[in-house]
Amino acid sequence: MNRKKLRAPKVYLILLFLLVPFYVSAQSPSDMDSNLSLSLQEAMEIALEQNFAVEQAEFDVDKTRAQYRQTNAVFLPQLSFEYNAVSTNDPLNVFGFKLKQEIVSQSDFNPSLLNNPDATQNYSATFQVQQPLLNPDMIMQRGAVKSRLNSADEQLTGTRNHVEFRVRNQYYSLILHHRQLEVLETALATAAEHRRQAQNYFEEGLISKEDFLAARVYELEMESRKLNTENQLAKVEEEMAILLGMDGSVKVTPTQDLQQTNLAALPEDITTTTINNAQTRAIEYRVEAAERMVKSANFSFLPKINLFGSYEFNDPDFAGFDASSYMIGANLKWNIFSGFSKAGKIMEAKADFRKAQTMQESHLMEQENRVRQAYRALEHARQELELTNESIAQSEESVKIRTNRYEQGMERTTDLLEAETKLAESRLQNVAALYKYNMSIATLEMLLEKDLNN
Repeated sequence: MNRKKLRAPKVYLILLFLLVPFYVSAQSPSDMDSNLSLSLQEAMEIALEQNFAVEQAEFDVDKTRAQYRQTNAVFLPQLSFEYNAVSTNDPLNVFGFKLKQEIVSQSDFNPSLLNNPDATQNYSATFQVQQPLLNPDMIMQRGAVKSRLNSADEQLTGTRNHVEFRVRNQYYSLILHHRQLEVLETALATAAEHRRQAQNYFEEGLISKEDFLAARVYELEMESRKLNTENQLAKVEEEMAILLGMDGSVKVTPTQDLQQTNLAALPEDITTTTINNAQTRAIEYRVEAAERMVKSANFSFLPKINLFGSYEFNDPDFAGFDASSYMIGANLKWNIFSGFSKAGKIMEAKADFRKAQTMQESHLMEQENRVRQAYRALEHARQELELTNESIAQSEESVKIRTNRYEQGMERTTDLLEAETKLAESRLQNVAALYKYNMSIATLEMLLEKDLNN
């Protein structure tokens, strides 16, 4: 018994060592999934597959396609089957049922039986078919739904393009904030070194307390800006994760860097070029659909012609099919006056058409204005990059000179910190200009649906 008691802990230890690797391996994927390193192309592909706006646009296309399929009823026949069971002693119906059942006899013409018949049962099975022949208003409505379907398809394409643009914006924002953190961390390390050096000089009586406090204040300012940038970075990471259709706790790290790419020669008339992107085409199809609805409302004044037919079985017994009959015909219907309801529908359709035209004009003007703004922002970013690059070079030289003079006791602490501040600001402005440069290109590519790098 004692040996068994001693063996039991050993068995538990062996099982523990065997199960720990499985537990660790089961936990590691979730930890890895919470940190993703993605290129811009990978982020775009994930967003197009999982973004909620894209899914909703796809559902809109499916809904409109289903509506268009319903309009097939304008051309295709409608078939139906109906089975009725009736019991009545109504004189007219009793005699009519007997005629349908083909069981009328001479005695049925007895006036007493005609006026006061016994209860009669009738079981009827009817097959009906209706074939539309000429419905001009419905044909135009079918064309309007087709235009809406084309608009939904273009809207889906536009949504995809807009999601790609938003991904680029968030991706570049991540790079921007990482670069800003690098600049601020470098500035903070430099500020900490200056503060330690200033503290030593102050303790040795080489500088005043004012210079020492200035160094400390500069260090605190860099720490504050670093914390603020870290908070902004966390916000951008959450927005990026949601844009990719993931939980906000997923941390996305970019694997690429911001660069000033050499663009192909932009067309000289880029600010006056006609905009023809997916969003613009979607609105054009909406205008086309509204125009066809106006025609449909006008065609509602025309007559409609339809064919119909039926085949009927009648029997006094359930599930009996002894007597049968058929009926075929054509129907012409012309609603000459409907209390101005059709005239009101025409007015409503025309108002929708004019509204769609106004929306198209407004959207086109807005798109052209965005192209001009993006082009100006691109040119401004180019110039700002040149200026900030020169400013960084001069600031680095100024810091180097002032540092040497400061170490020799020939420069004030505040002058050195001012030079360090200008250097940090120049680097931050350079990163911001690089972000603006790339986002201007992304905006132009989205609006023009062109790859400006090729």
